[in-house]
Amino acid sequence: MGIFKKIGGRIVDVRVDKWMSWDYLGETAERFKFLFMDIVIPKKANTAETFEEAMHRLDLTEEDIQQRKIEFTRLCYFFIVLSILIVLYALYMAYERNMATSLIAFCLSLYSLTQAFRFHFWLFQLRNRKLGCTIKEWMNSEIMQTPSKDLTVKGKSDVSSHDSNKKAK
Repeated sequence: MGIFKKIGGRIVDVRVDKWMSWDYLGETAERFKFLFMDIVIPKKANTAETFEEAMHRLDLTEEDIQQRKIEFTRLCYFFIVLSILIVLYALYMAYERNMATSLIAFCLSLYSLTQAFRFHFWLFQLRNRKLGCTIKEWMNSEIMQTPSKDLTVKGKSDVSSHDSNKKAK
């Protein structure tokens, strides 16, 4: 009986882990895990920067900020209206029993809503004059401070002297 096992084992490989390429499946699962984590978990900023410092670094004026607020508001409303229209189209296609088109339209409306969220979140950060707001702050509208009327942006010499005063202390 043992001789038949040896001969049969040579003819037919009975190691299931080799059939399925278990090592390869494990490596692929690890790669997908790291890829998923890289996509889902946001990266932390390397430097902390205030809104005014970012304005100075990007050479933005108050007029530029106001223009961006208008642009982001318009884009947010555009994507919301577009999403509503796409949902109505998807419902019509579902009524016509065209489920594949309806499913695609619903997916497109979700994409449109994510774009609306993106622009509204950026608008929220501009209104609050704070970079790096969290989703929780956006959901609760926690910050919503009115900026002071003295909106002068420091020059580079002012920022460097301020930094040197910090270091001296």
